[in-house]
Amino acid sequence: MVGEPSDIYPQTVFGHAFLRLQCPEKGLDNCFSMESGDYEGFRDIVTGNYPNRLVVILTKEYLSSFDAEGRVVTEYPLNLSQKEIQRLWKYLDEKNASGLSPYHDFFHHGCSQEMIRFLSDNLDGHIVYGERAKNYGNTLFTLGTQTLPLNSWIRIPFVMLLSTDGTDNKLEDSEKTAVPFIIPDLFSDAVIMDENGQSRPVLSDEAPHTYRPQVPFKKNTNIPIYLWAAFLLVLVVLLSCIGTKYPWISKGLDVMLFLFYILITISLIAVCFSSSLPTTSGWNWNYIIYNPIPLIIWLYGKLKPLHWSFIYAIYAFWILAFLLILFIVGDHYVMGQYLMALSFAVRCVFKAFQKINKQTI
Repeated sequence: MVGEPSDIYPQTVFGHAFLRLQCPEKGLDNCFSMESGDYEGFRDIVTGNYPNRLVVILTKEYLSSFDAEGRVVTEYPLNLSQKEIQRLWKYLDEKNASGLSPYHDFFHHGCSQEMIRFLSDNLDGHIVYGERAKNYGNTLFTLGTQTLPLNSWIRIPFVMLLSTDGTDNKLEDSEKTAVPFIIPDLFSDAVIMDENGQSRPVLSDEAPHTYRPQVPFKKNTNIPIYLWAAFLLVLVVLLSCIGTKYPWISKGLDVMLFLFYILITISLIAVCFSSSLPTTSGWNWNYIIYNPIPLIIWLYGKLKPLHWSFIYAIYAFWILAFLLILFIVGDHYVMGQYLMALSFAVRCVFKAFQKINKQTI
């Protein structure tokens, strides 16, 4: 069963996947789901401090929680034998009874991947994915940016945090199940292959069933994030032009952009050093642009005079060169992130020219 994506919580932007098992003879109808424990926010999700546990909930009760959130749930019947169903049910009951609540990598052990791992461990064979899996990105970064909605505010921090070596590793087809709502598409041409080379479809011929909430949640109608980034770029250019005549405008713009820049830098570094995940710790390509060097130069400049026009020109060139290389050879090109960095570069260019002309800012 797959719950549709929403912006209610950061971890629901990719939807939710869980298993439903029924035994009409004994009147049993339960959902097995990986549910989050106590966490403080988005930072816990991206640093690995995100507790997850397997829970068993009556189907009627669980569906009502999606109904309360206004989210559609669709059920896709699996093509399992009775023996596989019994084995899977026993396995899930034992997992639930163990009371384990591990902190895990949200990007590699989320709800959908855990469910499919449990399923795969109890099949008479293994899942082989078909051509549909080729439609999705080959790295975690490209998969995430390909499936994230353009108007979700989680998009910018997500893509910036995932610009790491840990996300550049090529994904196996099975790893693409990290995104719950694309699983039905991945399963549409996937098969279960046994040791004798015999195969059967993962999904049964039975048509999917959709559970619609009484009051659907209001769809996210926000303006795409790249348009907000474009607006920031235009605003920076406009205020920089006006600031040549009104120094107080330039000063206000500098303070705003510098604080914004430092906030991004501190956030990236904080996540890096507090994360236990390969996906958000270690090297991040954004460090080439967002780093403490501008702050150090500014503090040093307070003590000793610096040739500011030269420094501004160099940093503007550095940002533009990096973005050009990123655009040509990298797969980490994201319009919103690109335009946001251009705003800093444009402001540096204005500062360099004004310092060369010895205008007071």
